[in-house]
Amino acid sequence: MTKQPKRILITGAGRWSGGDEGGLGAALAIRLAGRGHTVVINHRSSDEAAERLVKAIRSGPGRALALRADVTDPEHVERMAGSISRELGGLDVLINNAGLFLLKDYEDLSAEEWESQIASTATATYYVSRAVLPLLREQAGRIINISDAGADRITARPRTLPYHIGKMGVLMITRTMARAEAGRGVTVNAILPGVLENSDPLPDRDRIPAGRHGTADDVLEAVTFLMSEEAGYVTGAFIQVGGGWNL
Repeated sequence: MTKQPKRILITGAGRWSGGDEGGLGAALAIRLAGRGHTVVINHRSSDEAAERLVKAIRSGPGRALALRADVTDPEHVERMAGSISRELGGLDVLINNAGLFLLKDYEDLSAEEWESQIASTATATYYVSRAVLPLLREQAGRIINISDAGADRITARPRTLPYHIGKMGVLMITRTMARAEAGRGVTVNAILPGVLENSDPLPDRDRIPAGRHGTADDVLEAVTFLMSEEAGYVTGAFIQVGGGWNL
């Protein structure tokens, strides 16, 4: 497994209020930094929370840098890639975690809600991956896209339609880029988490085949594997981390 410290960009990682209170991106940042890696915490507007997270991480063995950028805006994304190059000298791993979630009947969605769900998932994954590919190619790096359990199959999603369209798009981007980048040594894979402990809404655990909600640590272990040297020939894979949810 991965032993050499990595420089890791995690999008949508600024939602943190201390401890394990926050989003998946922040939880992964804390855990990966705790293993000695350098993490770039991307956020759109959470300046105060992101800086608190950076401060907490710097008290341990890892390093951290907060970069504000709207990952649905290609100009913001290009500036972020430039900042990473200047500040860290390169990048080893990209974790595309950003993505807005809205539970709302498809007939009641506003145009802005529809567009924002797709932009924050599929569009953001495309823009960020494209912007940092030159850095990743130099390192035979890794792209790890966070999708959603069940996004690999077409089914009715009346209350999460644009979100799941976006997450299915993430999988198509994953396969497309995996094939295109294999010859350059860059692997591109997706993790499909199920219901996590801090999910909202939070279904009863009895509805999950494994009998419990997922944790950030469950996702972390899949991330760690995909970052490892042992996973250098694994690309285009979809790894379900959902305890059987949505299968």
